Amino acid sequence: MMGLLIHNATIVTNNMSDAVLYGQAVAIDGSRIVAIGHEADLKAQFAGFEQIDGGGRVLMPGFTNAHMHFYGMYARGLSLNQTPHNFHEILLYLWWALDKVLDDEAVYYSALIPAITAVRHGVTSMIDHHASPNACAGSLDQIEKALTRVGVRGLLCYETSDRDGKAIRDAGLAENERYMRKVMAAKAANPDHLFDGMLGLHASFTCDDDTLEKAVAIASSLDRGCHIHMLEDYCDETFTVEKYGRSVVERLHHFGVLSNKSITAHGIFLDDHGRDLLAETDTVVVHQAQSNMNNAVGRADVFALLERGVTVGIGTDGMTPDLRREAMTGYLLHKHHTGDNNLGWVEYEQMTMRNNPAIYQRLTGQQVGQVTEGYLADLILIDYYPPTEFNGGNFWGHFLFGMIDADVDTTIVNGKVVMRNKQIPHLDEAGIAAKSRVVGRRVWANYHA
Repeated sequence: MMGLLIHNATIVTNNMSDAVLYGQAVAIDGSRIVAIGHEADLKAQFAGFEQIDGGGRVLMPGFTNAHMHFYGMYARGLSLNQTPHNFHEILLYLWWALDKVLDDEAVYYSALIPAITAVRHGVTSMIDHHASPNACAGSLDQIEKALTRVGVRGLLCYETSDRDGKAIRDAGLAENERYMRKVMAAKAANPDHLFDGMLGLHASFTCDDDTLEKAVAIASSLDRGCHIHMLEDYCDETFTVEKYGRSVVERLHHFGVLSNKSITAHGIFLDDHGRDLLAETDTVVVHQAQSNMNNAVGRADVFALLERGVTVGIGTDGMTPDLRREAMTGYLLHKHHTGDNNLGWVEYEQMTMRNNPAIYQRLTGQQVGQVTEGYLADLILIDYYPPTEFNGGNFWGHFLFGMIDADVDTTIVNGKVVMRNKQIPHLDEAGIAAKSRVVGRRVWANYHA
């Protein structure tokens, strides 16, 4: 495959020096960035490479979404059978009813549509959490097939729980283990393989003790971690204490779910002791402001976690594939809620630009998130032409109040151009949407039945 040379762009390296480079170019050979230097020098050195003229746009690393639910796509426009009045009823009447009626084809299209949207918004790697209890076996392969068709990177898991009985629980554990072994073999052959896996769990209150034991045993045997919802609503704590006699965080700690290879999503109702346990175990926490606001469940104190040294990332929880929108919404939420107009500036840049790619690298071993030699070539060109001075020191101001509104022109993943000039040439998007609507009518009919 011919290499790529991108020139005539303002380069946001997102490296430790926060450098913004002018008059330089980036060379890509295979899946990796192999050189960054003056345009004339690189054009001479890599004369045989295909040249991409950035047109003066901003070239930067693609974004990582640290907690996503692709299957939520089929909730778009859905009329609910009953009106939920609290978070537990949202689960009962929407998500646990919807996931039961997904079949293989629905799983495939529910991942394909958001993956396309992700590429259009500069998201190149996603950590997904999937559930389809009546189409469990092979479901992660369906998601992988969809993401492969688009060309994006994914860390996948299946949501294991006891809410539908032990047989379906066992199928969920088996699907996680099968898929983890599959991607481990693929990565042994090619370390830059687009996919990886971890062990998915729903939440403490829907997972019995033996389920947590089995899940951790499988994950540990493969040197992987777990991906679980934690204290998204206080019902998680209430039901966990009633059923199992321990608080959520203490219980997850007791069974070994918490570790430096695990993700806990939400963490809204954490206390100081819970935060300390997360810090001691170096467990990742992923925050979803838009989803939490939509469900009216509260605000996670991400600042208390960051102060303890917890790696906190941000995800979209299925609300949207667009991470930029999540970053702005979360930034504003915390300022508004606390009445502190200085809150969150540094922290949101850290979570979005530093922690999210660091989480992906920690869990997969793949270097993403920087325009740095040796890193994977997951890059985007954005239609942003700075109207004021633009440098590493003021990048975040340009990001929040300019770049989040700018179109992504080009998306490159693993060194391959997935979208160029806002076109994804290998996909018929209208045709895909039309097929998805056919599947969606079946999904909705079964949901209402």
